[in-house]
Amino acid sequence: MSLRWKPSQGAESYLIELSEDREFLRVHHFYKTKNFRYEFNSQDSKFYVRVVGINVDGVRGVSSPIISLSEKFAAAPKVKVERPSTVVASSEELRISLGDPKTGGPSSNSMGSPNSQKQVPVSTYYRVNGGEWQKYEGSISLSQEGWNEVEFYSEDILGNKETPKKTKYLKDTTAPQVRLIGEKKGQSGLIEIKSGAELTLQVTEEGSGLEEITINLTARDGSGAEVNLTLSGEEAKKPIKISSLGIDGLSILRWEANDKAGNYIQSEIPLLIDAKHPVCVFAPSEGKLREDGIYYLKENGLITIRCEDPGTGSGIFKLEYKIDDTAVLPYQNPIGFNKGIHTVTVYTSDRVGNQAEYKIKVNVLKPNWQKTGSELQEN
Repeated sequence: MSLRWKPSQGAESYLIELSEDREFLRVHHFYKTKNFRYEFNSQDSKFYVRVVGINVDGVRGVSSPIISLSEKFAAAPKVKVERPSTVVASSEELRISLGDPKTGGPSSNSMGSPNSQKQVPVSTYYRVNGGEWQKYEGSISLSQEGWNEVEFYSEDILGNKETPKKTKYLKDTTAPQVRLIGEKKGQSGLIEIKSGAELTLQVTEEGSGLEEITINLTARDGSGAEVNLTLSGEEAKKPIKISSLGIDGLSILRWEANDKAGNYIQSEIPLLIDAKHPVCVFAPSEGKLREDGIYYLKENGLITIRCEDPGTGSGIFKLEYKIDDTAVLPYQNPIGFNKGIHTVTVYTSDRVGNQAEYKIKVNVLKPNWQKTGSELQEN
């Protein structure tokens, strides 16, 4: 049975504590993990369980609600296994059993002799993947990853020998492989994308087959949208698309995946998701902005453009401008103007493609007074 929980902020690891009483007057034993999931075997079914987060200093957090494993095991669906079977296992040393070798294993009473009701001493032999025949002593160790073909037969002391039987076992010790494809790191050292863009995860599982994958994408500060997906079977065989719409800033893409053999993997990637375009301000020299929204400059006045990408943005990629209907130029230095009224259009974008356009009016005044009037006469 599998128990899952949501990550606890600040937790470096988790204690799964088990007790024989619901009040947890005494912890019988515990397991420690860095994952957000734990698999329980039937020997734990009599216990109550709770999960506690532990930070890097070893300080315990608040305990989870208490769960009765006996109730969970009782409610779990029962699966009937028939032989010959195709067995899937994730243990590093897969061992299988053909039965009690003292009674002839699976082929006891199968010789068809008149004395079959009596216990005739028999021996069972086996071989793996066409190798040498060996005497069966109670279990068979399968060390080869992937499919293993096991042949076996029994023989009694009178020389009666049954026809060899075959069965196949899949030894799978490799967890599913999950990777983010089609994305590159930006100047921040993180993968940077525009908010609303799709992320693509590719799942590879060449052993027993994917059982389930759970994906979570959320902003680190907890603001904005959150994406939660759970896929299994055929849905997870093709690339998985995750939308980042509504998410902004430093975010975490986290996934958990397990295959049909019980192999489990959990991982996460920090992302920079940028939802905001750059913001620009204009600073006049030798002039000022009037209430009518026009920048008034003296003859030698200049306009300086300053643009920033807000917060944890991806950074300015392009800053260009044009005066009236002239060509678009890259902005490098403060802009000067001829006498008269002009329209300045500014184009800017960040490194993930957020764009903005600004327009301002500039009026350059150049006084040209007539030197007329009466001359002063000296008495």
